[in-house]
Amino acid sequence: MLLLEKSSTHEDLKDFMDNMFKTIAPGTRFIASIGDTTPPDADFDRLLYIGDRIEKEGGLPLTAGSYRPVTEASLDAAKAAVTPKSPTKTTEETIAEMDVGEAFGQVTNDVLEGEEEDILVHAQELLDQGYPAQDILNKGMLPAMDVIGGRFSDGTVFIPEVLLSARAMNDGLKLLEPHLATSNVKRGGRVLIGTVLGDLHDIGKNMVLSMMKGTGFEVIDMGVNVSTKEVVEQVREHRPDIVALSALLTTTMPQMKEIIDALAEAGLRDDVKVIVGGAPVNQMYADHVGAGRRHMSEGRKSRPCTLRPLFEGSSNTPVMSIANRNPILYSNLI
Repeated sequence: MLLLEKSSTHEDLKDFMDNMFKTIAPGTRFIASIGDTTPPDADFDRLLYIGDRIEKEGGLPLTAGSYRPVTEASLDAAKAAVTPKSPTKTTEETIAEMDVGEAFGQVTNDVLEGEEEDILVHAQELLDQGYPAQDILNKGMLPAMDVIGGRFSDGTVFIPEVLLSARAMNDGLKLLEPHLATSNVKRGGRVLIGTVLGDLHDIGKNMVLSMMKGTGFEVIDMGVNVSTKEVVEQVREHRPDIVALSALLTTTMPQMKEIIDALAEAGLRDDVKVIVGGAPVNQMYADHVGAGRRHMSEGRKSRPCTLRPLFEGSSNTPVMSIANRNPILYSNLI
């Protein structure tokens, strides 16, 4: 936000840099990095100013604290940090403990192992045998994603494994969707999701999208680098219950508030709930931009919408933490 003239002054940037160097000196190490995407309206002179300050002043505290001998204690601490808290169980052991039922064990295995082709075969076999699509989803596929979420939280699997499982889940869901549509199953509501203007990251967004589809939401994906105008137009066209906004870069976070303000100006804010997320987004920022609540005009009614946690963790916070440490979607919108 310090790169944007509309969000801060040059004096704000100077104060931030002064405080940063005061905090880290002397002897404290830090890493300065450059993001791969910059907002289109960023002040380039501010980037140059940051670079000049780091080049002139960044070396002093680093030099002062450059020597730090490696001890046995530090090696043991590093080893403990990357060692799983408990041994990883095999897929067979995991399924046996889940008690999903013999009939649904194979589709559970397919999701856990990310077998996107096999799940189509096994799910179709269950349909042919007369098992309801809702049971295949709730008793076979969703429990597997709960396990993957837990493994991701404790560090026993990583984003590639989560994506493989989510892809298998999505493929199985596509097969089940026609059957779910005719089974009078209550859906969770309509969600409009996208990554804001200036940000091209979508791994976390896609993970959340997959989870929401799997839990019964109708999800419309706007993609990445979505402008404020486009979001307003999509809300007006699709009339969603929830608008989910993602940003991985701190420099694109102000777009979230701009979108929320634009929805209010267009007279659409009363009709939707807004959730925000991404690695740099926290509860304070969500509160600041006005996410996580629906401003209802007196006498107006809206469609009911239920949003439950997609993975285990804290609840009652309107923050969508995606591609951070845990791909979680939370809300106080239940």
